[in-house]
Amino acid sequence: MNGVIPVSLGMVKVFILTGNRPVLVDAGTTGKAAQMLAGLERHGVKPEAVSLILITHAHADHYGGLTELRKVIPAPVAVHRLDAGSLRAGARIEPDVLVDDELELRQYGVAGTAIWTPGHSRGSLSVIMESGEAVVGDLVLPRFMAFGPPAIAFWAASREDSIASIRRVLDLKPSIILTSHGGPYRPEALAVLVR
Repeated sequence: MNGVIPVSLGMVKVFILTGNRPVLVDAGTTGKAAQMLAGLERHGVKPEAVSLILITHAHADHYGGLTELRKVIPAPVAVHRLDAGSLRAGARIEPDVLVDDELELRQYGVAGTAIWTPGHSRGSLSVIMESGEAVVGDLVLPRFMAFGPPAIAFWAASREDSIASIRRVLDLKPSIILTSHGGPYRPEALAVLVR
């Protein structure tokens, strides 16, 4: 089975990408490692089976649990090259894989590709799954932070880059767009942001 399983940690979600081996997208906030591990277990994923931890962007609510997770998940950590310095400074973790434009996830057991979608941060990544799901981290956020229609965050590093990245995701024809806060959204809901 190939697809995406969201694991809610309250205000933020992490995602399990399923395939021959699972990939974990993001690491939540500090103190949530037990909750993440319970979410993995609930879906039949053993920590040692995880082939990669992919960080969508280096903000603390997406990497905060990384230090705790690395104690039980021996998988390499991937982040975009432009966010690597922030990850090193904030999580004190040296990334194992630096992404430039794309990272093919088949080598980690998942039918999908991580793509560079700058805007929220300079090094934001999204995942496009062959099964149709797109995991976009904070490329878009709910208008009211926890609910509501999608919006471009007012604190985005670049509104223009956000718009270009939303277009890049939409051009790949996802069937559903999964966000770290709120959502999910239909592609049509994001299309109105880039008209």
